[in-house]
This record gives sequence, structure tokens and C-alpha cells, in this order.
Amino acid sequence: MDDVKRWMQEAIDKHNANDLKGAIDAYRRILAVQPRNRVAWGNLGVVYRKAKRPDMAIACYRRALDGDENNAGVIGNLANAYKDQEDFERSLAYHRRAIELDPKAIGLLHNYGVALSEAGLPVEARRVFDDVVARDPNHIDGHWDRSICALRLGDFSQASWDDYDWRWKLQELNNYVPPTRAPIWRGEKLAGRTLLVYSEQGFGDTLLALRYLPKLVGLDGKVILRCQPELRRLAGDVPGFHEMVSSKDPAPPHDLAIPMMSLMGLFTRAVAEIPPPPTLRVPEGAGEKALRLIARAGDRFKIGIIWSGSVTFRGNLRRAVTLDRFLRFADVPGVQLFSLQKGPPHDEYVAADPNPVIVDLGSTFEDFADMAAALRALDLVIMTDSSVAHLAGTLGVPIWDLVNFNTYWIYFLGRDDTAWYPSMRLFRQEKPGDWDEVFARTGRELARHVAEVRRG
Repeated sequence: MDDVKRWMQEAIDKHNANDLKGAIDAYRRILAVQPRNRVAWGNLGVVYRKAKRPDMAIACYRRALDGDENNAGVIGNLANAYKDQEDFERSLAYHRRAIELDPKAIGLLHNYGVALSEAGLPVEARRVFDDVVARDPNHIDGHWDRSICALRLGDFSQASWDDYDWRWKLQELNNYVPPTRAPIWRGEKLAGRTLLVYSEQGFGDTLLALRYLPKLVGLDGKVILRCQPELRRLAGDVPGFHEMVSSKDPAPPHDLAIPMMSLMGLFTRAVAEIPPPPTLRVPEGAGEKALRLIARAGDRFKIGIIWSGSVTFRGNLRRAVTLDRFLRFADVPGVQLFSLQKGPPHDEYVAADPNPVIVDLGSTFEDFADMAAALRALDLVIMTDSSVAHLAGTLGVPIWDLVNFNTYWIYFLGRDDTAWYPSMRLFRQEKPGDWDEVFARTGRELARHVAEVRRG
């Protein structure tokens, strides 16, 4: 018994330290001597879910319920694991059962709202989050998740943007330290003061929010833009700021500050008020290596492809695919494919070695200016959603964005176009996780489109 207690504490400590393999091994030791230890089974399920193994988590949760069939907490965890598998029918049923068993548990209610939202039911999810926030006005995730439902539905009211600002309290952003403690700018006159506008999340969000900088032209003070160095060459001529600094350097002296994504809440109260993308200046000489490779394709229809966004983004597993899915596009007569992929997913290109069927451009890019030069030389970009989709859309390059079922809120519901980027066309998953249909539909449309273009 003393060994079991020690192993249990060891497993908990390793889990808290994110040593998932160590935690799994410790729980296995417990279950080897106490195979009916429901606590160990339930905790092991939690570890497997954190390790992105929902199949194993489900099996463990079911063992934890053996003899304790009405354990609301374990049933709720089982529901979450089915959600991870995008089996929303089972997930929602188990969430409702958990709430029925423990109707006062606000965590169970919130998780039910998340499952509804990811199942493509933002109206129903929003009602649940209303209930969560009514019970606990300081429920951080309740405010945040309610904002995503509202914005996805095109509700750009002040209440929606107020909820959106709760993102700064999210646990997943705890490691992010804003570059300033200055008061948040709420749109008041600067009266000679200095305003710091700073990038806050990924490259895509910065590119999306650049369209709001021209709204700052004419302010009665100084505006400093602090953004990622990889974007500085490209964004340098966007109007609305007086000085640009790198996000890797300390912020210069300033009086007020605002994160870039909060500019949306100041200037957009309806979908019709979304401003157009800004004009980006591609510096002379940018992308020279890539442009030479593209030129070799002559008059072939040139398509850039990307199959994965940042691997550190929590939602990347659902929006990313593998390189091999794009090979079908090379079968279309007259097409030449170019890989724009950078980062760890580029290793997949190296391992597959598909040159010259797919020509590598990504390894030639030093920053987004090089990428932009290459994009402008292509006829079309086909990709799963990532920051490059925002870059192509901002540049006005034709882009087909292949998006997962529960995609980024800016793409709203049920549309194959987007108010944010006129040159973008969306190919949505019609069923959660079903990429086969998306790529088959895209392939048919590409064959039709290329044939039409080549006919003149």
C-alpha cells in the first residue's frame, strides 16, 4: 500500500512537470498490482489525453467507470476525449449525462459549451457560455469562448470585443509577457502622447491586423509599431505609425499601448465595416532565389502549396495535413507545384524528396518579404490555413484555403468566401476530420480551373 501511495504521488508530480512518459509508467506500476484502481485508471486517461492519445484516454476512462458508472467527473473526461476525436455525437451525449449527474459543476457545463462550439453549433454554445458567465462572472474561459462564438456569428458588438479581451487571462498565454504595463488605449485623443501598438500572437494575426494601422493616421501624437522582425521589411510602408521596432527588443518609451488584435474592437462594429487589406511593399531584390526557380516553369500553371502551419499552435493538428495529399494536384495537366513550406514540416519534404514534381521554395526564404515576392509570381496558392494564407490574401494573390470543420472564427459559418480577403476562396470540411472529400473536391475544381485558364 505504501508503494502504491508513493507511485501515485510520483505519477501526479511527473504529470504536473509535463513528464508524461514518466507519469504513464508510474500509473502502470500501480495498475500492475491494483488492476481495479479506478483513480489510477482515470488519472492515466487524463495523461493520455494530454499526450494527444484520445483513443487510449477513452479506454482508460471506461475502466475507471467500471463499478462507478455515475462518476460525473470521469464521464465528463470521457466526453472531452470523444470531442478530441471529433466524435461529437458521443461527446455531447456524455457531456449531457455528466451535467445531469452534477448540475452544479460549472466546469462540466463549460466543457459542454466547448464541445457544442467545436461541433459547429455556436448559437447553442453561446447560450451555454452565457450560463457559465452568469454563474461565475470571472470565469476566464467562459468569456473567451463566448467571444469566439459571437465573432464567428458576425456579432461585432462591444460586448463581444470585451469578452475577446479576456484572452490575456487565459492559462495558455501565461508564458506570454506583454512588452508594456502602460494603460490600454481606448481610442481617446493622444494629446501629444506616444502610443505603442504591438504584435501579440502569431504572424497571421499580425498580418490580419495590419489593415487597422491606417485608421491611426492623423492621431494627435506619436505611434510606434512593435512587430516580429520577420515582417518588418514587408510592413514598413503601411501608413499609420511613425516608428517601427522589433518585437525582440524592449519597447521604446511610450504613454499608452494596445495589442494589434484589439484594434479590431475599436474600429469594427459590423462585418460590413471590415477594412480592406493594406498595400504591402515588396522590397526590390526580395525572393530572388525563389523567383529564379519559379521562372524555370515557363508557361506552366504555377501553384504554391503549404500543408502545415506552426507546429507549436495548439490547433495545428486539426488544420494541418501531410504533403502526400497535395500530390494529386500534380496530375492536373500543365501544372507545376512549388512548396512554400518552412519550419519543422519542411522535413517532410526533405524525406519525401519530390523534386522536380514539387519544387522547394521554402528553404530559400529569409523572411516574409521573400515569401511575398514568390507569392506574387504564382498563379494560385492552395494550402491548409496558416499565416501564409493571411499574407497571400493581403497581397491579393489567388488562394484556395482548405480549412477544417471548426476553423478560425474570421471565416464565419457556411461561406466559401471571406470578408477579410477578397482573393481567398474557402474549401471547408463538410464533416469533422474529413480531408478526403476536401481534397477530392479541390482536385476536381483545380482541373476545371486550369483547363479554363489555359483555354485563354
